[in-house]
Amino acid sequence: MAENQEGETTLPPVDGVEPAYPPYADPTFSMPNEITITAVLDDGTKSTFNVAIEKLPPDAEKPYYGGYRNKQTGIEYHHGSCQTERVAKVYKDVSNLRNRDTQTYSTITKSTQLVREAGTQMKRKDLHLDESQNYSVEAKPYFSSNQLLELQRQKTLVIQCYWRGYIARKLAWKRRDDIYQAYLAREKAKSDVVKEAAAKQKREIERRMNPKSVKDFEILFNELETWRQAEHQKIRDSTASEADKKLLVADLLAKETKLLQTIDKLKAKALKTGKEKRVSKMLDLMSKPKAWEMSNGIPMNVETAFTTRSKELAQLYQGLKQTLVSTEERLDVLLNIKWTVNEFDCALTRDIVELIDREADLLDRGRSEATLSGLRTRLNNLFLQFIETPEFNPEASRFLKVP
Repeated sequence: MAENQEGETTLPPVDGVEPAYPPYADPTFSMPNEITITAVLDDGTKSTFNVAIEKLPPDAEKPYYGGYRNKQTGIEYHHGSCQTERVAKVYKDVSNLRNRDTQTYSTITKSTQLVREAGTQMKRKDLHLDESQNYSVEAKPYFSSNQLLELQRQKTLVIQCYWRGYIARKLAWKRRDDIYQAYLAREKAKSDVVKEAAAKQKREIERRMNPKSVKDFEILFNELETWRQAEHQKIRDSTASEADKKLLVADLLAKETKLLQTIDKLKAKALKTGKEKRVSKMLDLMSKPKAWEMSNGIPMNVETAFTTRSKELAQLYQGLKQTLVSTEERLDVLLNIKWTVNEFDCALTRDIVELIDREADLLDRGRSEATLSGLRTRLNNLFLQFIETPEFNPEASRFLKVP
């Protein structure tokens, strides 16, 4: 140790380096197993003793309760409570907890002398006291337990009124909402009935204007028969002469004939439309890839030679049915169909080739589309027959009607 000019104690340098901490806070210090102490006995003599130090092993990881770190040296100083042994908590004895002796409180009178003494000086004749800061304290009217009970009852009634009012309003709103929802349901049901009736009427009109199925034509024929009988009954019930009745019957017969012709035209149109849909669906099914299940259970679409053949024929048929094309495009389609059917030699393929040559010759002569309609219809039918033959299209065998 050394003292500077100002009288402060400083640490001696170690190897020319000034220590950054006092000796009592040296982090490298390790407690020895024994320490030597010098004690002064009662007779004034000094005696030296060796005291063994008992070191307690750590029973758990040292907790962190705070501390600080020296920014210059980086040494951390932890809270002192984590450096000492933990004191076990002592629990009170509860074995005699519910006993008369335990529940009986014993009073003891003790005198206590306060640290600060104080007193109260009363006013008297020979002593003047300053009463400018004094104030009087008066007790409020006494509030008994019965008054408190009555106040609680009144406040409870107020709370009950508000709560029951809330419940009543909630129930009223629920009933109003139920009534409104029922009204909406009735209106929706009425609207649905009206819409369904309008849709049904539209469907019935469509069935009569553009009949497609057998039932649609049965309805037309039945209504026509009902109308004819009603008109015939009117003629019989009329007061006209026999000659006039014959004229009316003839007029009725002419109207009936005209209506039958209209129904026959609609039937022919429906047959044509239905045939086109069936043919288109058949060609799509023929050209559809095969769905094969793989070893992992996942289906895979596979194009086979037969499906590829069907797809090519379907494309040729669709090109053959197109009418609004130029002469060069039409001739190109006819040439492709001719090459396709020339792979086979039979009566059907020879007829198709003959019709193709005839149409190509007429196109070269500049004939109109109207004069070629019959020829093209026959060519379409023959090429469709070619597609439906399994010898030319193996996929067609799945669509043959078994007798």
